[in-house]
Amino acid sequence: MSFRRCVVLFLMFAVTGWNLSGRALQTQATASEKKTPATVEDTFPVRSVQEIEGWKVHVHPILLSRYSGETSKAMQLLKLQLVEIRKNVPKKAVESLTSVPLYFSPTYEDGKAGAAFHPNRQWLIDNGRDPQMAKAVEFTNILIFEQELVRMPNFALHELAHAYHNLFLPKGFNNPEVMKAYDRAKNSGSYDSVERFHGVGGRRTFERAYGMNNPMEYFAEATEAYFSRNDFFPFDKQQLKVHDPAMFELLGQLWQMRQ
Repeated sequence: MSFRRCVVLFLMFAVTGWNLSGRALQTQATASEKKTPATVEDTFPVRSVQEIEGWKVHVHPILLSRYSGETSKAMQLLKLQLVEIRKNVPKKAVESLTSVPLYFSPTYEDGKAGAAFHPNRQWLIDNGRDPQMAKAVEFTNILIFEQELVRMPNFALHELAHAYHNLFLPKGFNNPEVMKAYDRAKNSGSYDSVERFHGVGGRRTFERAYGMNNPMEYFAEATEAYFSRNDFFPFDKQQLKVHDPAMFELLGQLWQMRQ
């Protein structure tokens, strides 16, 4: 075999090898592309699920491993709130509320501990939180649960009221009756300076009612007063009836008191 022919064969093999290799890489890439990517939910830890008074509570593993005592205590205190909800809220509404999942999470890096209803899945993704919590209530105040209850005896009810408003009232957060009631209350000025309860032995202050932030908070705050006790005046059902009779009447309708 001549040297020239050897060179030609070598070049043919090299080129053919490159083509084959290229096709192989392309095939691998295609196969990789066809694989179902992990969902956003898969990047978050699996939680243990416990049932309390008919509600499913999803507990973050960090709470169980590092703060088991505090988490157990918070569970007991949550149960007290849910028992009160079952006792005071109409049965049909409770059946709706028990379909709303509850989540126990560690406090996030911003250090803010509290409770929140999450209406929007995309917001959770954008803020680095588990999107499975969409349409659910999340508690990040596990370590101060008891402290929070001193000033807000049923903050679980407040967040579940948001869920009820969003998920079960006609047109959700755009419910026209709630929006109309909010506008009326806001324009009346009757909530511009009301007493706020800071806990037993706490200071006494007069502030703009938290419920005046928007129709959603107005509904949730009034619901607290109607079925439990709020930390802003009107504190209870009787005070709400006197101070805001229109909202008192509307809550009776929206929470199905006549059924």
